[in-house]
Amino acid sequence: MAAVKKGKVVIFGAGGPVGAAAIEALRDHYTLRVTDLRPMAEIAAAPSPQGPRAPVPELLGAPHENRVVDITKYEQVLDACKGMDAAINLTVVRPHPVLAFTVSMVGAFNLAKAAAECKLKRLIHTGPYHTAMSHTADYWNDFQVVPEVPLHPGEDLYALTKYLGLQITDRFARERGLEVLTYLFCSFRPRQITPEDKGVHPFVTSWEDTGESFLYGLRAPKMPSPHEVFFICADLPHGKFRADKAARLLKWKAKDTFAELYTRK
Repeated sequence: MAAVKKGKVVIFGAGGPVGAAAIEALRDHYTLRVTDLRPMAEIAAAPSPQGPRAPVPELLGAPHENRVVDITKYEQVLDACKGMDAAINLTVVRPHPVLAFTVSMVGAFNLAKAAAECKLKRLIHTGPYHTAMSHTADYWNDFQVVPEVPLHPGEDLYALTKYLGLQITDRFARERGLEVLTYLFCSFRPRQITPEDKGVHPFVTSWEDTGESFLYGLRAPKMPSPHEVFFICADLPHGKFRADKAARLLKWKAKDTFAELYTRK
């Protein structure tokens, strides 16, 4: 597959703050088909459920398109992928015992299948990296952790369903000729520091850097393997989680390291 330096990109689950950051970073470079389960006009008009400092997606006009798509419905996903050059999957349901599986697992299957059928050049899949899972195999006590470490979701519904979606996407990449970049995120925060901010998580990314990572992922050259996994995070002196793979293969590096929050005055 080749880099997607221009053309059309469909975003699934674009109504959240990561979607807002992606739209902001991509709107001037690609023609976007922005989709969510709810109308984008409704989402854009309401405050973010993740708090006043989390971004809300901008409602785009032509030549961009806004569309209601249920990722659990294959025909809707297939139709949304038609005519596109690349796709980004930001869909997620965390606490619901049924929808978590149908969105994060079945939805991932639907999108990978549709992307392969439509011969998209690249699929960017996303998921969580849980730094502390309350069991002995969660890597919390380790340092220099790399993106290739096996994920151990345990009994956590969110982690488990996203893990299954990642495994399904991996098989499509290796058996159906689909090129997949999986982005793993953990903690997000605004670029702007306020007096109330104290400390910083060792696996953190600003909303602004998060959005730009998608631009770099689309433009990156052909990957060494059909499926590559990346930690999308700032390079911090904690030394717990390594972001150098993203710098090497995507040429992306977080601009925001929030040094004001961990250096002495």
